[in-house]
Amino acid sequence: MKIRTPYYNWQSYKFGTISLCMIMKDEARRLARCLDSVKELVDEIIIVDTGSKDNSIEIAKSYDARVFEDPWQDDFSRPRNIGIEQARGDYIFIMDADEVISKSSHNDLKWLTRIKQVAAFWLTTLNYGAFQNEWNYRTLETGKDPMGIFRGYIPSTKTRFFKNGLGIRFEGCYHELVDYYLIRKKLTIAKTEIPIHHWAHEINQATAQKKKDFYLNLALKKVREWPTHSQARWELGVTEMIYGDKESASHTIAKAIDLGFNKPEQFFALSRCLYMLDQKEKSNFSYEKGLCKLYPTLTHIDIDSKPEKALTGDL
Repeated sequence: MKIRTPYYNWQSYKFGTISLCMIMKDEARRLARCLDSVKELVDEIIIVDTGSKDNSIEIAKSYDARVFEDPWQDDFSRPRNIGIEQARGDYIFIMDADEVISKSSHNDLKWLTRIKQVAAFWLTTLNYGAFQNEWNYRTLETGKDPMGIFRGYIPSTKTRFFKNGLGIRFEGCYHELVDYYLIRKKLTIAKTEIPIHHWAHEINQATAQKKKDFYLNLALKKVREWPTHSQARWELGVTEMIYGDKESASHTIAKAIDLGFNKPEQFFALSRCLYMLDQKEKSNFSYEKGLCKLYPTLTHIDIDSKPEKALTGDL
């Protein structure tokens, strides 16, 4: 669903108020960029700081943000929910310090507050980076991202905008989402085309290896807490791939598929793992399964039984 602003004066209409809810730790390098992108959009800024040692809190307060401190406890949902509980707006908008929303999207987001029959909205994050080998990589028509660094991105879609006062909460210590709650409570969700811009190469850990260690520990914790949760297994498998443990990743992704998380990307990821482990036959089989998921009406041709006709297309 694409919400377009009518030609008449939209400022004359009453819109719901918006609370920006964020969490942060040591985000001084990026925080102002994020808050500059939303300061004319939101009615209040709520930030939960999980232990910054830099001047992130001072920067946040310079934007009149209400800042709450909660020491990090290996759980992303905890500070997210603390922020939601403090929100006074009609709607809650979720962002991170390394993201921005374009000024051209402000009107579209404002108009969502007039759609009373919908509880929550999906927004798509454009994760910019050098991901050309990923199956879902998208090349930008302009050739560059808004910062002029990368030529494309990988999209990820999740709920980032929702009504306040419905008890909506984040769940999961890692890759935390409100979508679990929304689906369980059968609340109405609508998809928008409003983009959030994110630069995946930016990190606030001391090194890339420390970042990998940090997320691997959280992914393992989530699986311990949700042992039969297929998406938790998938997230662990992806994290193990990034970490470089292809053997563990192949088993974890296969387990996620067994538990029911079997979208095309799962089969493609498993295929890549198996290929790097020199298990070519299993890799090809997994890739074919992914293609079948991606193109369910794909016709299979038995070339060995009818080589001439298969080559000519005369079946």
